[in-house]
Amino acid sequence: MKKLLIALIAAAAVTATTIIIFTGDDAISRTSSITTLADYEYEIPPGTGGRTDAGEELDIFPLLLEVRVGESIRIVNNDDRDHLIGAFFVGAGETLTQEFVSSGVLTGECSIRPGSSFTLQVSE
Repeated sequence: MKKLLIALIAAAAVTATTIIIFTGDDAISRTSSITTLADYEYEIPPGTGGRTDAGEELDIFPLLLEVRVGESIRIVNNDDRDHLIGAFFVGAGETLTQEFVSSGVLTGECSIRPGSSFTLQVSE
């Protein structure tokens, strides 16, 4: 299921279309290419991949982000490398925007913090 979720997110980032991501029977988030203000915005700065390779500990994202249904997150990747932030794949030079449409928990690896995971908890 995790691979399916990552594949759907990657497809959304590449094609810049709107999709619904399913985990189990419930839709948790909607990916959109529309540029609007998000409730939570994060930037992956240029050179992040190299800094991580050099062993530098970066504090770009929290390990746990608690959001509410109806809120959204935007991740802007200004690095020359693709990054995996929990359940979100953000290609080099791309922006991912997610609106959360139902409660749930998304957890996955974080390429910016090797050995750590990023958990997104969506509540009503």
